[in-house]
Amino acid sequence: MHWISHLTLLAQVSAEDISIELARLQRNFQFLSYGFAAAWIVLTIYVLMIVGREGRLKREIANLKAMLEERQKK
Repeated sequence: MHWISHLTLLAQVSAEDISIELARLQRNFQFLSYGFAAAWIVLTIYVLMIVGREGRLKREIANLKAMLEERQKK
């Protein structure tokens, strides 16, 4: 009985309805793709910022160690 109702519903769908639904799905997929691209761009920028900060901190630590060794020699 359940499949009969599906067939009845399918018989009521026109080709225009199907093309409209396909266009809607394609538009939604396009927005989804834009969202994923934006998320990856934001993530990449964030990771690059973290890597840059790590490099600056390593240089600062090395400078502080050098200053500490210089003070201990005096």
